[in-house]
Amino acid sequence: MNLSTSNGLVTPQAGHSVPPPDLAFKAYEIEELVDVYFFRRLGFLVARLAAALRLTPAHVTVFGALVGIAGGALLYDQRLGLYAFALLILHGIIDSADGQLARMTGQVTELGRVLDGVAGYLTHASIYVAIATGVMQGGGSGAILLWMVLAGIANAIQAQMYEYHRDNYATIAVKGAAPRDPTQITKGLLKSLYAGYLATARMLNGLHTEVESRVAARSTEGVVREDDRARYRKCFYWPMRGWNLLGDNMRRYAIGILVCLDRLDLFFVFVLLPMNVVLIALLFWQRSADRKFLDGVTS
Repeated sequence: MNLSTSNGLVTPQAGHSVPPPDLAFKAYEIEELVDVYFFRRLGFLVARLAAALRLTPAHVTVFGALVGIAGGALLYDQRLGLYAFALLILHGIIDSADGQLARMTGQVTELGRVLDGVAGYLTHASIYVAIATGVMQGGGSGAILLWMVLAGIANAIQAQMYEYHRDNYATIAVKGAAPRDPTQITKGLLKSLYAGYLATARMLNGLHTEVESRVAARSTEGVVREDDRARYRKCFYWPMRGWNLLGDNMRRYAIGILVCLDRLDLFFVFVLLPMNVVLIALLFWQRSADRKFLDGVTS
């Protein structure tokens, strides 16, 4: 059996482990263990504190962004690397808290998702600029700027694909809701930004849009058919677990290890080589799963 939802919270059924009590997960069955037992638990405490202080998820997101930017900036000086790593871990906890607060208080919005994404990009930008500047300040070649730009583009694509498939899985397999076109539920600048976000993701993984269209066409009043929901989970559960390898945690681990090795200059190499190898492998795996799903579903 599967996981179902009630009021946005995950309800366990047989076949999957039971989520920790009280924690507000987006999709418990695909969460990384470090998120379940560390970031989510501490984030829940922060969310409870924020709720008691009557803070909104947006307030928490902005505060988390400031913490992340400060942590990234400290990577300018490798001697401050451990402090930077600690702040980036704190950023991860707060990043978990804003989403949990939104789900706990029923304040989940498209604006919140975009704001959360912007906060993440600003944190990554501070990391990249600080590392590149620190390398040049230490006598390194200006070519590090090219590596920074290329790694930044790769990072954006990796993160986008991670979020795209994670959101789809949470919507279809966990919530049992038909995917909707976000351009129809957003307005103005937000609509344009989200349309651009989706265009890039769909360009990279076009076949999955056919999966979404097929699921939506066969749904009734926005509710996915149970056979489609079960087939979606069967086809995409393991690829979705694979996409977790492109989440922020992997980059945090890399920063922590490279700080200890005194080799932060290799961070861009890590993003461009092993992370991109994983990305390419996952794209092939995802396409295979897409075909498997489509082959078993009639129009």
